[in-house]
Amino acid sequence: MKLTAAVIGCGTISKFHFSGLDKAGAKIKWVCDLRKESAKPWMDKFNARYTDNYMDIMNDPEVNVVNITSISTVHKEMCLAAIDAGKAVICEKTLTVSAEDSYEIVKKAEKAGTIFYTSYMKRFLPAVEKGKEMLPSIGKILSTSIRAFQPWGDMWSGNPKEGACHTPPGGTSKLVQNCGGGVLVCGGSHVLDLVCHFLGRPNRLYAYMNIPKDRDYDLQAAALLETDNGPVHYETLMHSLDKLGYLRDGWDETIEITGTKGRINVYCPMWDKGDVKGSMMVHYDNATGTATEYRFAPVSPFDRAIGFFCENISKGKQGAQSRVTGYDVDELISQIGKSAESKKSVEIKWKI
Repeated sequence: MKLTAAVIGCGTISKFHFSGLDKAGAKIKWVCDLRKESAKPWMDKFNARYTDNYMDIMNDPEVNVVNITSISTVHKEMCLAAIDAGKAVICEKTLTVSAEDSYEIVKKAEKAGTIFYTSYMKRFLPAVEKGKEMLPSIGKILSTSIRAFQPWGDMWSGNPKEGACHTPPGGTSKLVQNCGGGVLVCGGSHVLDLVCHFLGRPNRLYAYMNIPKDRDYDLQAAALLETDNGPVHYETLMHSLDKLGYLRDGWDETIEITGTKGRINVYCPMWDKGDVKGSMMVHYDNATGTATEYRFAPVSPFDRAIGFFCENISKGKQGAQSRVTGYDVDELISQIGKSAESKKSVEIKWKI
């Protein structure tokens, strides 16, 4: 099946999706944004039609793929409209800003048989793929640590005076208006997806969040997650330390999984630099006493993710990634918030 795509939302992250669709051979027929000037470079590049009303896309029978890269707070209405219109959907993370809304979407997609993806692209980093491949070699999993420490600048000295992270007195920051939260949503969501990808869904958690009194979003979130593959020590953090991380660029996103026969360490590059900074995986084998380091050439995880999605869509199948991926993460975000507020552990009751 030849893919004819439309992209809704032409902000910063859309360039990665345009690249992936182009490399996958999709025809990009429509671009949609409230601001025509944001859409114009893509209109010109792909000779695409412009609209500021996404229903024009839903009503076009030639379009069979809708790629949503708008702000998370409007994903729900667009996803539901695309499912109703019989389109395959690729939606940027997070799926929505509430577990209930995400559940409603994926339940409808499951019932309709819609091919539906939430684009958690870090699954497609070569080091993550290699780590997943070699996971059986470390035996029974005993413990996992996973973190996303991200350089946001000096967020700890006080409420920023301006910009998306400024919380006006009695008001709402642009960060929350657009994304629904702080570092848990913006940075920690990706590694929550990797928890599910490597270990399966957690069944209980106890969480902590740091939300300053002058802010409406979190600067730090941590949780102890119980899974069928042992405990997971999870944390995400905004920081201003320049040389953290294995590439010493301030980006410290790592996974460490320890088993009875060895250990796997995965090191991820900065989210938007995968095409210029490589990922790395280290495997320790206890039987031989050796550690093998796998350093991978830079490659865009966005291109690889969207290539995977498009290949499956062209074949008319969902493929290995579940429709409910986006709901899984949003449910975990919700439960972390509930646990942190109540200062109690919570059992996770998955709806689907």
